[in-house]
Amino acid sequence: MKLQQLEYVIAIAQEGSITGAAKKLYQAQPNISIALKELENKIGIQIFWRTSSGMILTPEGEEFFQRAKKIVTDMHRLEADYSSKTEKNISFKVAATRSTYITAAIGYWINRLNETKNNYNVRFMETNTHQAIEDTGIGRADIGIIRVPASQSGLYAKQLTQKNLSQRTLTEFKMKLLMKSTHPLAKYDDVPFEELKKYPEIIHGDEDLNIFRKTYINPDFVSSKNEKMIYVYDRGSKFSLLNTVENAYMWISPVPQNHFGGGDLVIKNCSYACIPTSDIVIYKKGSENEALVKSCMDSLTEFSEKLLINR
Repeated sequence: MKLQQLEYVIAIAQEGSITGAAKKLYQAQPNISIALKELENKIGIQIFWRTSSGMILTPEGEEFFQRAKKIVTDMHRLEADYSSKTEKNISFKVAATRSTYITAAIGYWINRLNETKNNYNVRFMETNTHQAIEDTGIGRADIGIIRVPASQSGLYAKQLTQKNLSQRTLTEFKMKLLMKSTHPLAKYDDVPFEELKKYPEIIHGDEDLNIFRKTYINPDFVSSKNEKMIYVYDRGSKFSLLNTVENAYMWISPVPQNHFGGGDLVIKNCSYACIPTSDIVIYKKGSENEALVKSCMDSLTEFSEKLLINR
């Protein structure tokens, strides 16, 4: 029995499907299916019922699931406790919401690691806020970076407390628009919201469109049946499409204009986007003084402060 097999069982139970578990764990679906079958054969019980509505724990599977959760949590904590004591071989995992500047901030920190001359193994996992909290809470990630709208700050604070997590705010902002400088709406200092529906919008495919808009843009956002939508599942593809699809646009968190180098992209204000939003670093309570956690958080904070000055 392998620890990875236990992680697969936990993810399947939590997500309700092998497909969901594969997405959560950044694994190929066939690998998880094979590993689950091998595990069930080895221990001689059926862990899940396979139903048309998803994977459901059997009574024996429920007991196995509870014990597996404890083992995996203890193993991640044990690894975290002792890996931080090894100065010459650095291992660190970050689970973060998708954001261009957050990716750049992690790169900024890694450059600091290069100055130490130590070997390192950094795993940067782009995901959603819910998963970043889950990963950090069970020790799969050393820190998480989440995006929280002001209207839900109390709800998320409660979740973090329940999972024994602390937080530090990186930056606060309202969403902006990114488009090519040749876009018909690029001439406006404040883009008229009602004009946007004429043009194709690019959005990440695992976002619920209406929830995203009402949560991060405007609580009164009303979708139109005449909209042109492009859903993508890779953040890099969003920028490629933005450069190639005529008059496309997307919503982003603020970054300095020079962040896109000498490219043809411009960031525009849209006052319709009225919801204050925060990007927050989360970490296990008491871990903020561990060398790697402190180093990473300090670099992220420094990068974010420079971002605020330059944008």
